[in-house]
Amino acid sequence: MDNSKSPLALSNPQRRGLLRRGGLLLAVVGTAALVPAQADDGMLSKTAVHYQDGPHGGQHCSDCAYFIPGQSATDSGACRLVAGTIFPKGWCERFSS
Repeated sequence: MDNSKSPLALSNPQRRGLLRRGGLLLAVVGTAALVPAQADDGMLSKTAVHYQDGPHGGQHCSDCAYFIPGQSATDSGACRLVAGTIFPKGWCERFSS
């Protein structure tokens, strides 16, 4: 089938321009993904620090220097760096003992 007469067919220069713009878009989006997402209050998002509700190799939030405990050892707490509710047995890549 000959697509050269199709209104959707792109010539080589058009195709190259489209690929360049697509590559630029990917570079911009990729760079934005590397910048940690911050909430309006300056706190990091759970997604940005790869927060998980369970421990990671023996490390968990209740042993982290940034963890703010809840009312009891099993209650959820908070974090000085990460926005939202933090589980004592959770973990993120900002863990610091």
